[in-house]
Amino acid sequence: MTRSFDAAALQRLMQERHVCAVQLARQTGIDAGTLRAFLAGRQENISTRNLLALARFFDLSMRELVDILS
Repeated sequence: MTRSFDAAALQRLMQERHVCAVQLARQTGIDAGTLRAFLAGRQENISTRNLLALARFFDLSMRELVDILS
């Protein structure tokens, strides 16, 4: 399952944590190309697996992350 989200919201979370896309990809296991495509607006969907990885990284529940990114 994939969901459509706002890349700017993820960029804000990254800025708050002082983490760049490369660091986020390494620490979450999300493919760097997938993450870059999402952040550049070329991809609007994030898989459930990647959402879970992001939620864990940002110490949020899935619901909290979905609310922030929606």
